[in-house]
Amino acid sequence: MYTCYVCAKSEASIAKFRAHLHRHHVVGELTYPLLCCDCKGHFSKIYNFMRHVRSFHNSLDEAGIEACGVSSHNTSIDMPARHVQHGGAEDVDGCNDDMEMMECSNDDVSEICVDLRVEGISLVAGLRANSSIPFSVVPEVVQSFNHMSNSLVSLVQAETLNCLKSSGVDSNVIKDVKLHLDEKLKGSREPLEFLSSRYKQDSFFDGHKLAVKPETVDFGTNFSSQSGNSRLVYESFQYVPVKKTLQTLMQNRAFVEMMLEDKCVPGVLQEFVDGDKFKTHSLFSDSSKFSIIIQLFYDGLGVTNPLRGNSTLHNIGVFFYTIKNIPHRFNTCFANVHLLALCYSEDLKKYGFEPVLEEFVAEMNFLSNTGFAGNFPVIGEQTIFASLGQVTCDNLALNGILGFIESFSCDYFCSICYASQQDIQVHFREEFFQKRGLRGYGEDVRKLRQGTSKKNHIRGVKTDCVLNKIDDYHVTDNWSLDIMHVVLEGIIPLELGCILYSLCIVDKAVGFESLTCELEIFWGKLTVDKSHKPMHLTKLTEPGQGLAPTMKAVQYWTLLKYLPLVLGNFVSPGNKHWRFLLHLSHLVDLLFAPRFTQGMVHYMRSVVEDHLSQYIYLYGHYAGVRIRPKHHFLIHLPSIILKSGPLVGMSCLRYELKNSFFKRSAHIVCNFTNICRTLAYRHQQRFLFSLLSSDHCRRSPVVYQQQMVLVSSLPFCNLLCDKLGLVHDERVSLAVKLCVATVEYKQGNYIVVDAMTENGNLVFGKIVKFVSCSHNADWYIVVESLTTLGFWEHFHAYCICDLQPVSYRLLALSEMVDHHPLHCHSSVVNNTQQQLIRAPYHIFKP
Repeated sequence: MYTCYVCAKSEASIAKFRAHLHRHHVVGELTYPLLCCDCKGHFSKIYNFMRHVRSFHNSLDEAGIEACGVSSHNTSIDMPARHVQHGGAEDVDGCNDDMEMMECSNDDVSEICVDLRVEGISLVAGLRANSSIPFSVVPEVVQSFNHMSNSLVSLVQAETLNCLKSSGVDSNVIKDVKLHLDEKLKGSREPLEFLSSRYKQDSFFDGHKLAVKPETVDFGTNFSSQSGNSRLVYESFQYVPVKKTLQTLMQNRAFVEMMLEDKCVPGVLQEFVDGDKFKTHSLFSDSSKFSIIIQLFYDGLGVTNPLRGNSTLHNIGVFFYTIKNIPHRFNTCFANVHLLALCYSEDLKKYGFEPVLEEFVAEMNFLSNTGFAGNFPVIGEQTIFASLGQVTCDNLALNGILGFIESFSCDYFCSICYASQQDIQVHFREEFFQKRGLRGYGEDVRKLRQGTSKKNHIRGVKTDCVLNKIDDYHVTDNWSLDIMHVVLEGIIPLELGCILYSLCIVDKAVGFESLTCELEIFWGKLTVDKSHKPMHLTKLTEPGQGLAPTMKAVQYWTLLKYLPLVLGNFVSPGNKHWRFLLHLSHLVDLLFAPRFTQGMVHYMRSVVEDHLSQYIYLYGHYAGVRIRPKHHFLIHLPSIILKSGPLVGMSCLRYELKNSFFKRSAHIVCNFTNICRTLAYRHQQRFLFSLLSSDHCRRSPVVYQQQMVLVSSLPFCNLLCDKLGLVHDERVSLAVKLCVATVEYKQGNYIVVDAMTENGNLVFGKIVKFVSCSHNADWYIVVESLTTLGFWEHFHAYCICDLQPVSYRLLALSEMVDHHPLHCHSSVVNNTQQQLIRAPYHIFKP
């Protein structure tokens, strides 16, 4: 027997159990990945899981059962498939299924038909959620499925009649059987007829209880001419109601549990809820109300080939949002980035942001004052409130949506203060600049409406932002800047260009050919971050021109991260440009830290001031090398952390990655009649499938190449016995690779296992194996303990060495101080082989 972990119902065969799991999948009740507790295998799809059960847990002999790790006595194990043995043999597809089919009742036949329908629904939902598959292909797949089913039914019917005829059954009986089969199998000939066309599929999935359809909202009207005829057309945008999306999400137990997860550590800033803005907000700070914090994002997106003519004709503006109540590690998931609106960029230029934002503002005011009530998992009967917490975009889009000027070459470009181009060249602390406030903003808007200035703005204010109508929100109190565009795509390439030019051309500390050669050798040895490998440097331009060629944000970050390890042996410690590179690395490590203390924030102010002063001192004499607006934004980042939490929580990186879905979908559909409607609808189909597949709750690990071994055969046997309460003759599951969400851990990687409070050093471990015991589903990491000799500033890395004799340590996944796997670089320093590890950012243990 196979018992379902959702409803505890038992099924006698693999076929029935597979269909039963699909029923739960269609209504979003399964949790992925599916776990086989017998051998600790993890599977992202029902098909893979059932193939595993059929291959490895389908033995009828006692020896085979024992080899698979399935108990041979009558027990059940909690898992998506809990195998139950009867009489020493497992009821599986085969002879037992044959006996069951001989005794099938009418109810069993009806249930099989329902199972077939459910599996078909799951198939079609997965196809429609795939951005690489046109919707026009899906009906063809369904028709092929129906044709195959029709052929199989005809084959079964013909073989049945032939068997009766060869057995000497009377012809009248055979005729009656044929009529009976024709009647009973009529519905099985085309089981997916209800999904055979695009219209039928749209109607079916739009009626799903978890579906949220985009709505068409009109901007205005315009005249369109085609073939000599003019007609009135409506210019519109696609809007996905926030209330409906939140209602759907709150019906998912796992999502509610994520929202209720305790994220607060006294004295530590690690989420938006730790910032001053949350504590002073009238709704969010009210503990008697269940409130949801919205973070809004806007960006322009090109969905066609930029090298072809009229490439900007179909450019669109995308509005996303995330829910800040869930931890940041879950918000990086695509499924937790929700669509708000899609519109043509040309329409935004014509009508502005107001029509789109007015819809959003109306919803926010309703949700913050009235909310929506319901019976939700975990929390029961509850009224849910929601409001806007902050807006995060790249610098240009942020100024545009907040109503400030979109030129950064003039004065008053900053959305936080009244900075001028002259002042930012000499002042590197925030207190030297007057901050924007409600009174000053109101005065600027009043003057703007009076038309007293010849310019189109007053002190940078171009229009009164409609978002100010949201209760307890104002653009002058937004406190958000995107470090992806400010640091990764702005400051790092600019300053690395200055540093490498000075090291290679001016000081001749290392040749350009040697630099590129050493970089290639290092990337070949790297065991992590391989997908973020920087592009090959083609030339070094003069300071102020950046790097060539241009790269992606994560490629710039990776280049800066490992450059001290690559060039550390070529440059003397006293080189001023090398010291500036190390200072830049130190600053970036602080900015991307996932958690802060008050002391760290105050220290960051001094680091920013020192860095800007050094930049002007070293490169200010070059023509064109000046403090740029993105440099000025650095001075506001410490205050932003105090107000809104760590900067990684407002990075646009996850939103920018989400754009790939729309670009790929637009390339696939190749129909631009109303591309916004097409993309919005496809996205919401993906949203539905994500809910059904639990893509937004990425908690469980997925393991690879696991095997069952005796505890006594392992070199860390005593450790497992002490920590997990095992005995020497017990069997455990071992693996060499494990994935949690998108983070991949392999045997031989290094991780941070502890942080010393007395000296700030990190303690590292080398991954040996991944272990799980039979009595629970948890996985542990066995690491080889290492000794940290100290932080070597010249390489901006920690120097480590092995312990003798070898010592092992057992860690749960939740016990890691940081989740990033690390690379250990071996280098000869002062004629001695040393092992160096570069931390991804500043890490401390809360």
